[in-house]
Amino acid sequence: MVFGPLQIRIKARTVHVDQAHIPFSPREFDLLVFFARNHGNLLTRMQLLEHVWNLHFDPQTNVVDVHVSRLRRKLEAALPEPILHTHRGEGYVFDPTR
Repeated sequence: MVFGPLQIRIKARTVHVDQAHIPFSPREFDLLVFFARNHGNLLTRMQLLEHVWNLHFDPQTNVVDVHVSRLRRKLEAALPEPILHTHRGEGYVFDPTR
């Protein structure tokens, strides 16, 4: 999957920005892939819990917020513009075209 300088190599489970490798934990990688496959769409915390963590209930933790924060920090350090956006009270949007 390619979004400008961002390359997500599914089979290798690696992420590169302009050929530089960006290390991600397995869960961060799964989260990024889910965002990428749904780019441009608003994804709720519950959708992320269901599809990335395989939880079908809200465990009342901030696990999604913590992982999204880590993912955002790594992406923003490597890319010139933010591509992961928060919609307060609703969820998150992965939008590399903004």
